[in-house]
Amino acid sequence: MTAVALAETADLYDRIAAGYQEWWAAVIEPAALHLLDLVAPTVADRPRGRLVDVGAGTGTLARAAVARWPGFRATAIDPSPGMLATGQREAARTLGSPAARRLTWHIGTAERLPLADGSADVVVSSFAFQYLRSRIAALREAYRVLRPGGTVAVATWLAADWPFEPWDLYKTVIGELELERSATDEVYRPFRSEASAAALVRRAGFRRAHASPGLVEKQWTLDAYVACTFEAEDRDFVAGLDDPTRERLEALWRERLVRLEPSAFAYRDPIVYVTGRRPDR
Repeated sequence: MTAVALAETADLYDRIAAGYQEWWAAVIEPAALHLLDLVAPTVADRPRGRLVDVGAGTGTLARAAVARWPGFRATAIDPSPGMLATGQREAARTLGSPAARRLTWHIGTAERLPLADGSADVVVSSFAFQYLRSRIAALREAYRVLRPGGTVAVATWLAADWPFEPWDLYKTVIGELELERSATDEVYRPFRSEASAAALVRRAGFRRAHASPGLVEKQWTLDAYVACTFEAEDRDFVAGLDDPTRERLEALWRERLVRLEPSAFAYRDPIVYVTGRRPDR
C-alpha cells in the first residue's frame, strides 16, 4: 500500500472507529474468533507466550486472547490510532486489570511490524489482508517476528459476487439522486481462492500451510442496517451530504427497504482461513 493510501485508510478508520465498534465489529467477530481455535495448539505448547494481532482494529482478537489464556500476552497493532483507542476503551470496560495488563497497543503496519525478530509465538490477522498491497511482505514480517515453531493464522474475504439487495438498493438510490462519491486510493483485494491463500503462506517460508473456507453471516434488521451504513460502512460519504440531501437519501432508501422480506436482510459472504508454521530451525 502506498504511503498516501495507507494514510487515507488509517484516517478513514479513525473517523469511523466508534461506528465500526458499534455495528460492524460484532458482525465479523464470530468468524474472527475462530482464529484463536486454530492457534490453540501452539498456545497450549507455550502457555507463557505472546500473540500479535496484526491489523487489529479495535483489538477483538487481542482482547479475546488475554481473556482466554491467563498466561499469554497480546499485542494489538494497527495503523489507525482511533481504532486502537476504541479498543483500549473496550478492554478497560470488559477486561479485568490482570488481563488488561497483559495487553499492549502499538501503531504500525503489517508490512513493517514494530517488533523485534523472534519476539512472538503466534501472529493472527482478521479481515485486514484485503487492504494490503503486498500480502507477501506482511507474511514475511510475520515469519520474522515469530519464534521457530510459531504459527501464523489469517482470516480474510474470498472473492465473490454474492448479491445483497439492501446494499444494491442503496447504490440505486444514490444514482437516482445523482450523487457521487469521491474517488479514493483504497486497496481492496480479497483472496481469489483457498489454494492461492495457502500457496502465498508457503511462499513466505511457512510449512504445514492449510486453508479452509468460512462464512460471515448476519441477519440484519432494517434500522440496524441503515445505522451501520450511515455510521460505519459509508460514514464519510453520508457525513459529506447537507442535511436535506441526507434526509432525502435516507427516506427514499427506507421506502425501498420496507418492501423487502426479512430474508433479504440475511447477509452472507465467504471467507478463507489460512495457517502456517515457522520451521523449528
